[in-house]
Amino acid sequence: MLGMTGCAGEPDPALDTDQRTYQLGDPGEPSPIPTLLIAVFDDSGSVTGRGGNDPLSKRYAEAEHAFRGISNRGSKRELGAILHFDSPSRGDVAPIPLTRRGMAALGRGLRFPSDAVGSSSLEPSLQQATQLAEGYPQHATTLVVLSDFLLLDADPSQVLSDLVTFPGDVHAVVLGSQVPDGVLAGDITVTEISYDSHPGAVAKALFNSLVAHRPGSSATTSIEDS
Repeated sequence: MLGMTGCAGEPDPALDTDQRTYQLGDPGEPSPIPTLLIAVFDDSGSVTGRGGNDPLSKRYAEAEHAFRGISNRGSKRELGAILHFDSPSRGDVAPIPLTRRGMAALGRGLRFPSDAVGSSSLEPSLQQATQLAEGYPQHATTLVVLSDFLLLDADPSQVLSDLVTFPGDVHAVVLGSQVPDGVLAGDITVTEISYDSHPGAVAKALFNSLVAHRPGSSATTSIEDS
């Protein structure tokens, strides 16, 4: 069962990591239409293990920074949800308004779930994301999958085909690995995060999807040494 509790929290205007401060662009004004962004996280060994594609789990800190940038000016008609490859898990967060109050619940999902085993299968969380999207038919839905896409599903081709036909926009944030051309096909937006990417790249990728329907927004990232 997905959790939906939350309490008031203060905004975090900047992410300070590795002696650098990261500022994202202007979040603009709340979307004039209802929106739902579902973020799905891969916690498999190829991502989190020693020498993996995100061994320090900076993706969670940067994702939280992106969400907070929206929650400072969010509205109740803009929803966010968190899922994990280990799905269902205690780290899953059902759709909740992207407001300061909602950040408390979202923040609990932005970490390695306590009951996770490190699944490399996308299908369970994709099925759950599809059910969420179908449950909010009036919302413009965006699915953001943060993974190295080294999938161990029984039929990876079918799962990737289902990803293409997801009822909403799809943004694949590819961590570390290089996905061969044609694997992420269709209208999927692809952002590759390599070892050469600047810190803040994951935050920027998620922020881009979060502000897609927000008037007056600008998705730029500034990085300053502290």
